Amino acid sequence: MGEHTRDRAGADADSLRAENLRLETLVRKQELDFKTLLEMANAINERSLDPRGIEAYLIYICNAVRGQFGVTKAHVVREAMDGEARRFILMERGKTVFECARDGEFAKAMVKARGAVPLSGDPVANLPEAAQLKALDLETVAPLLRFAEGKAELKGVLAIGKRLVKAPFAADDLQMFGLLGSIIAISLHNAELHRKAIVDTLTQVYSRGHFDLAMEAEISRAERYGGQHHSDEVRFVSLVMMDIDHFKKVNDTHGHLGGDAVLRVVARALRQTVRKSDVVSRYGGEEFALIAPETNKEEAIRMAERLRLRIAGEKAESGGKSLAVTASFGVATYPNDAGDLRALVAAADKALYAAKERGRNQVVAASGREHA
Repeated sequence: MGEHTRDRAGADADSLRAENLRLETLVRKQELDFKTLLEMANAINERSLDPRGIEAYLIYICNAVRGQFGVTKAHVVREAMDGEARRFILMERGKTVFECARDGEFAKAMVKARGAVPLSGDPVANLPEAAQLKALDLETVAPLLRFAEGKAELKGVLAIGKRLVKAPFAADDLQMFGLLGSIIAISLHNAELHRKAIVDTLTQVYSRGHFDLAMEAEISRAERYGGQHHSDEVRFVSLVMMDIDHFKKVNDTHGHLGGDAVLRVVARALRQTVRKSDVVSRYGGEEFALIAPETNKEEAIRMAERLRLRIAGEKAESGGKSLAVTASFGVATYPNDAGDLRALVAAADKALYAAKERGRNQVVAASGREHA
């Protein structure tokens, strides 16, 4: 074998080894990407029914994407919770910083893209929404697509910032973002179904069924860590029952649309006034219930009074008319006023009835364990 032939064979062998090494590296990366995607999918799905709500779930997703992919930012642009405006929004620190129509050109482009695309690339580069997202230091978007009955439904958009290392996203990174978008879309859809099952559609507070479960859980927790079995370390749970005053008159005078407007205004005031740890539910008709964990009777009375004043300062608009709103409140606390769920509800309800008997628009507290 001549020297030239040996050199050629050596070069071929080196080339083959280099190619094998490249393929091995590619396979290892694909395996790692698959493992990463699987782990994220499991974690995302596990948290899709987060009892703290969709907001907490979305925060987890964004933190996971930032940490896993080493990017400066990650946001989920999702459908507005009012459900009426048919728009997607992005919120930061409680403020809407970006929005687009659910049937607008940007949304259509996202469906057309089918996967992750740079904001500077087709089919979104020339759309005003792309410039708006770039202004927020975002540079890549992936549609949250859920496929049902052969149709693609856009649940939102995953918007991603720059990489922490100075390198652009590769094609396989974009593919990962696209797959992740599909996973998030399915989980978000499941989270929305769960929310619809436990949240009252009209008022956007929890339903009666969720109230029963939450109240029982809080009393069980108080029993376990204090309550009637450990008097040296009492754990309180307060229940505030609230009823809108003269609600039947509102319905009779202004129709059910007027009544619905009043219910929405009251529910919004409750949501905006209570603490994050509190649970607000529509108990039935015009009656609402507030579960206040780790709250004694005096604190619960002060809370109810704040709510009463807040509601009294609200106005509901219906048919061009402004409707004044007031409410009556009954307060009861475990274990002072009752030893179980049923007795606690009865005590709070009796106090509420007394508030209405005494003239409405006031707070009355239960008087003790007569229901125990």
